[in-house]
Amino acid sequence: MRHSIDYWQLAAGLGLFLFGLHLLEVALARLAGRPFKQFLKASTAGPLRGVVAGALATAALQSSSVVSLIVLAFVGSNLIDLPAAIAIVFGSNVGTTVTGWLVAGLGFKLDIEALSLPLIAAGGLAVAWSSQASRLRQAGLLLLGFGLMLLGLNYMKTGAAAAAEWFDPAAMAGYPLIAFVIVGILVTAIIQSSSATVMLALSAIYAGIIELDAAAAVAIGADLGTTVTAVLGALAGSDDKKRVALAIFIFNVVTNAITFILLVPLLDFVQIVLGISDPLFALVAFHSLFNTLGVLLFIPVIPVMSRWLNARFVDPDDRLLRHIKPGITAIPEAAVGNVSKETLRLIDQAAALNLAMFGLPPDHHLYDADEDRRSVNVFAQRPDLERGYATLKELEGEILAHALELQRGALEPDESGRLGRLIPACRNAVHSVKSVRDVQHDLERFRDSVSDRFNAYLGQFRESVREFYEVASRINAEDMATVRFENIVNLKQTLRQSHDRMHQRIYDEIELGELRRDEISTLLNVNRELYAAHQSFLAALADTMLDEEGAEDFASLPGGG
Repeated sequence: MRHSIDYWQLAAGLGLFLFGLHLLEVALARLAGRPFKQFLKASTAGPLRGVVAGALATAALQSSSVVSLIVLAFVGSNLIDLPAAIAIVFGSNVGTTVTGWLVAGLGFKLDIEALSLPLIAAGGLAVAWSSQASRLRQAGLLLLGFGLMLLGLNYMKTGAAAAAEWFDPAAMAGYPLIAFVIVGILVTAIIQSSSATVMLALSAIYAGIIELDAAAAVAIGADLGTTVTAVLGALAGSDDKKRVALAIFIFNVVTNAITFILLVPLLDFVQIVLGISDPLFALVAFHSLFNTLGVLLFIPVIPVMSRWLNARFVDPDDRLLRHIKPGITAIPEAAVGNVSKETLRLIDQAAALNLAMFGLPPDHHLYDADEDRRSVNVFAQRPDLERGYATLKELEGEILAHALELQRGALEPDESGRLGRLIPACRNAVHSVKSVRDVQHDLERFRDSVSDRFNAYLGQFRESVREFYEVASRINAEDMATVRFENIVNLKQTLRQSHDRMHQRIYDEIELGELRRDEISTLLNVNRELYAAHQSFLAALADTMLDEEGAEDFASLPGGG
């Protein structure tokens, strides 16, 4: 009786697979300290070392799909760059051929479920029994993510196990070899394991059902089928993850197309030159040979391929810089103007992030920003705050690098002075976000507190943030420089008064004995950091929106710089 595919098990497997990949990526980003990053960078320095690392990792894990997924997580966490990732996944194609040798020689078969369950158990217990910010928790998330990812792959495999029955090798005797390539692609895409597909081909040879050349064609198709796993892992990922998936696709398509064309000469080389007459070992030797030749073919072009891939998946609205054109600094006045526009974009995004961290929408514009806000994550309905902060820092770095390049050129005094104010404006805007980000755990304490009195402070802080940015958004609307200056100074004074009132109120609460010691510490910390954030933001506005005289006058005020 022919079984049907368990679609729910397939869907559950896909969900676990993607969720596990997400957990793995988050844990890697949080666990990766500087020593680990240096080690990882050293291990993948140069294409050849990356290829060797990928081959060894795959030989150990017995799954090129898993190695590809880990590499995608590394790339998504910015632990390795694109050339290193490409080298590793190319090397994994060689490493996966070890499975064929084990199957042919020992009948070994990786039990994914047996590996995933201990990982899930250890990871789940570590997460449950550790504190929120501990490294043990992050290690537990890593194990849990890895385990769920493997379990998801296993569910996808078992959910479609009956699909292998669709393909009867005996019924295909006499079919052209390309048909066996298609069989290899389909079976591997469904059961998510090229090693399992090669094992089926070995079993068919052993049973005398198909000839060596047909089994070799199935092995070629199995390599092509592995690209499905990488594509699935990159679907909802970053641009770099999509680029790695495309690199895997290109490598497999080119390598396997050449191999298919040269299938007969390569099989003759294995059997005649290498003297391997046993069809089982001849097949795995063929599999190893064409993957090794593919890697040798692609190693020299990895740098060129990386540069080409970096130009892919780039939406014009997703560019980090919208006004600065890197390398174009011929007209200093226009170049400084572009730096000014990018600085305003950065300040606008900083305001949006600070509002979002208090659950407030970015309803107020610091300038005519609709076009500049297009496709920027922090202005989405549900922004990713960590991604937004990372993008903000990256944008700051790009602006500062361009500004410093401009400063090395010939600038008029007013242009040089303007540029000199924009540089600290960027730093102050980012510092403002950092101050608010540093108290996110305190804001969570407000939200989760069972004390109505303590919980109510969140609403008060939230309202003060809303009012601050509402007033700040009106500053640039004034055409007169003197009015802008007065508005910024007035906002600075209001900010100080608001901080002092909140500070006094907290001390009044202390005298009444209504707050616990830890609650007092939390309130004072949030009030202090929020004041620092607003001060930094005001300094950024002053340097950006005031003329040189006004900016200098503001900086000379107590606490104005």
